[in-house]
Amino acid sequence: MDLTWEQGGGRETQVQPPKNVWVQYFEIDLDEDPGALPTLILHDKKHPSSGPEHRPVVYHDHNWTVEIADAAMPRPAILRLVRVAYHSYDYWVYRPGDSEFDHLNWLLDNVPNRHRTHGRRWLPI
Repeated sequence: MDLTWEQGGGRETQVQPPKNVWVQYFEIDLDEDPGALPTLILHDKKHPSSGPEHRPVVYHDHNWTVEIADAAMPRPAILRLVRVAYHSYDYWVYRPGDSEFDHLNWLLDNVPNRHRTHGRRWLPI
């Protein structure tokens, strides 16, 4: 998934996946009471010594966010998540210059995603 400036300067680590990502990938029912949203366990695989991050999914007016430590600047950046257990994910943030960035960027541009309607590029693989 592309990382963008959704929260603006200083809050770049508050990632806002599109609604279909929450539903299709995270399998979170967004019609639940916002107080019942889960806490995700996130493991930064580019910085494994940092330990797991326990991050609640938070509802803000019209969207849902999760804090991801390595999602800070610069942009462009691509977030890759891999489910390892229920509400537990390994993640990597790739930027230009990382060997995987160009390949992931190509995938986001070229592989059809029937769940994406508009906006930010994302792809379940």
